[in-house]
Amino acid sequence: MQFTYNGSEAVEMLKTHFPKTWEQEITDGQTFIKALMRMYKLSPLEALQKYLNTCGSTEKGISTFASLHIMLLQIKIGDEIKKLQEEQLVYGNQLTALEGATIISYGDKKTLRSHYLSKQNELQQRIEKLTFDYPVIGAEKIIVQCNLFDN
Repeated sequence: MQFTYNGSEAVEMLKTHFPKTWEQEITDGQTFIKALMRMYKLSPLEALQKYLNTCGSTEKGISTFASLHIMLLQIKIGDEIKKLQEEQLVYGNQLTALEGATIISYGDKKTLRSHYLSKQNELQQRIEKLTFDYPVIGAEKIIVQCNLFDN
């Protein structure tokens, strides 16, 4: 089975054809994909392909394709957030080291402190934007920690 549309379009089709249960369709599809991945040690795309090869239902194929799209989007955004948080930690460590440094002048410390704090704030804004773009389906729980590094 091949599709002539992308994952976003598949999600919109689900919302149109299953207005009350589309989230459950996504959740079921993700559960099934994850089970195939664990059972056969497959990548998400290989698990979808295996499902499509054995599935006779076009509707279930579309919902599983939409589920994979959302799952991959969640993974991508989650990885980006982790990377940005690691960068924030690096700037925080540099800031801590700066405060303990004795050979750097007060003016240089002030300049560097301002730079590190602005970088942390910039990274935090990017994290917040990604957090709001993160697709949450059904009963998933997401924790938003805004202003984590504000003083």
